[in-house]
Amino acid sequence: MKNALGIILFLFATTSSIGQNFTGKVLDKETKQSISYAQIYFVDLKSGITADKNGNFKIENLNQKNIHIRISSFGYNVVDVIINLDSTKEKTFYLEQSHFDLEEVVVTAPSGRLQGENIVSIEHKRITELQQNSPLTLAEAISNIPGVEQTTTGVGIGKTLIRGLSGNRIVTYAQGIRIENQQWGDEHGLGVGEVGIESVEVIKGPASLLYGSDALGGVLYFVDERYADQNMVQGFVQTKFHSNTLGSISNMEFKIHKRKLKFNLFSSYSSHADYQIANFERVFNTRFDEKNIKSSIGFNTKNWISNIRYSYLENNYGIVEEAAFTNSIQRSFQLPFQTINNHNFSIENIIFTGNSKLNLTLGYTNNYRKEFEDDNNEQALGLKLNTFTYNLKWYSQTFKDRFDFIVGSQGMAQDNKNNGEEILIPDAKTTDFGAFVIGNLKFDKFQFQSGIRADYREIDTRQMLTEEGSYPALKNSYTGLTFSGGTIYKIKKIKLRTNISSGFRAPQSTELLSDGVHHGTNRYIKGDPNLTNENAIQVDFSFDYQYEHFSFSINPFYNSIQNYIFLSPTDIFIDNSPVFEYVQTNAFLYGGEMGLHYHPHKIHWLHLESNLSTVIAEDRNGNPLPLIPQTNIKSTIRGEFTHKGKVRLKNVFVQHIYNFRQDRTGLFETTTNPYTLINLGLNFEIQTKNNPIEINAGVKNMLNNKYIDHLSRFKTLEIPNQGINFYIGIKIKLSKELK
Repeated sequence: MKNALGIILFLFATTSSIGQNFTGKVLDKETKQSISYAQIYFVDLKSGITADKNGNFKIENLNQKNIHIRISSFGYNVVDVIINLDSTKEKTFYLEQSHFDLEEVVVTAPSGRLQGENIVSIEHKRITELQQNSPLTLAEAISNIPGVEQTTTGVGIGKTLIRGLSGNRIVTYAQGIRIENQQWGDEHGLGVGEVGIESVEVIKGPASLLYGSDALGGVLYFVDERYADQNMVQGFVQTKFHSNTLGSISNMEFKIHKRKLKFNLFSSYSSHADYQIANFERVFNTRFDEKNIKSSIGFNTKNWISNIRYSYLENNYGIVEEAAFTNSIQRSFQLPFQTINNHNFSIENIIFTGNSKLNLTLGYTNNYRKEFEDDNNEQALGLKLNTFTYNLKWYSQTFKDRFDFIVGSQGMAQDNKNNGEEILIPDAKTTDFGAFVIGNLKFDKFQFQSGIRADYREIDTRQMLTEEGSYPALKNSYTGLTFSGGTIYKIKKIKLRTNISSGFRAPQSTELLSDGVHHGTNRYIKGDPNLTNENAIQVDFSFDYQYEHFSFSINPFYNSIQNYIFLSPTDIFIDNSPVFEYVQTNAFLYGGEMGLHYHPHKIHWLHLESNLSTVIAEDRNGNPLPLIPQTNIKSTIRGEFTHKGKVRLKNVFVQHIYNFRQDRTGLFETTTNPYTLINLGLNFEIQTKNNPIEINAGVKNMLNNKYIDHLSRFKTLEIPNQGINFYIGIKIKLSKELK
């Protein structure tokens, strides 16, 4: 640790303070008036500054030849440009007025383009926007995105589904690295805490090209909170209270940016009792808590930008084995329960080579899952997962302002070991390697992108004997070739996208070798070592129309998966448990999302929004696949206010959620009835001498409806979802300019 600290200090000490300067001015395109306090963000540096009241700003001591700048201000469209500092020392930027939300920069797609310029349709949402109705977990927050749902285990554990696919078919990125946390398990959550995250980007459908093997169903990419503005100290303290779980969530942020030094520190702690259902009884042993800490440090020299990030996440969850209810509000954990520890460490390096750049990110994740069932405090189950990853990408220069390409490689070395009395999956070592190339061609109204990728995976397990079964030694290798191609065409206020992409996923060790009783599911599960690759091809189309006060979008898709792996029941019993076998078939998923947003001109503060999401999934014989989410419509009436005052109401909203009846069910899966939820919330702030105090309050499931969601793991136990929940939160911001 001392050596690492010494290296970092040496890098700071040897960093040159001599660089180039750039001055800019931000004006309204129509009125040519200055835009006060516009936000200037440097995409590569992950930091920014604020323009003064006259719209002027100055950037000093820039060492990079090209600087990627994003300029934004409330009520205006984003300006996103790359400035060559050798030829441009000052520039005036003109922003166009907009009546809708600002268009965000998607940082994970090639070249960090705006949403409207990406070939692949990517949902980009700020975490603060997804937290409007105060979700209990990060998985619940991102389920507010159309096409994204969650399988729940109580209210503490949520597993994300993207268009009906989940588990190992969804790849999660945080801190710029792939997060591995035994995601094959039904009762495993995201493994990512919400503190220190600025936004999330969701790619719906096969995305193996950029994100590697397993990204057959989609990608969750969590973008870290940016650094403080130059020469600023910024932060906040925040706390929330939820009546249903008598739960509290407390967050802290501290950020400092002094010359070349950039440092962030975040922490969070939450604690919840058993949750209440509509009759106000509590579901026994659904209590949970979470501890989270994140830090990052960044520095840059003339041709090098580096960010070092570390996070620790601890989750404790009660385990529900039967439908038992209580009026107790205890928080101490009762047997059985599980503890999950996650350590994530990453080093990101951006090296500029003329007009091109090289990005290398190295990562290490450690996931340790422990399950306790007996009074002797010895863990019944222990799984230790260590994963090393690398992600290398070279971005070419842009040729004639029209063509650029990316060449890259990704790899993973993973070691999974058991150290408990029970064994669910065998010890295994997994090695991945992939290489890809992507090309982008751009014209005024038309853009085209295509690419190809090759992947190799090797799984090596050793023989293991247990009382419940045996795991033979196995060493298999799998290869995959994937591609993607798409276009975007702009016609005045219309954007048309068409994309075809393929995905590849190798079977995992639990699917290949399982042979024993999984007590959490009361099933005897048998694997098949002869399982082959899953391969998917998805066709995706989107139509976006945006007028001055009205926007409409529709995004249908069709996803064909060859050799889809799933658990199939049999008529055999072993040890009084029904036997389920992993089998393969061809699967077909289709559906999409549709949304509209109306902002009446004469009622300027009013916003009307509605989104429809639907997925139909079936095998090659037309039989429905299990655990497919209900079709739903989410509608919101929101008022946003700009009046001044000591106490200012920022916004108020009413959300209506309707989940349709789900009667397309898999074998032994039961029908789910439709249900309605109404949520209400408001946000206001109290002006102080320095920074405003923000307060939000509201109620979820306002009518206290009794319902069971189709994706609830408690559905087979006939345990309802959460009843009415009142919440209130307060956030105090802190900031100070450094001299």
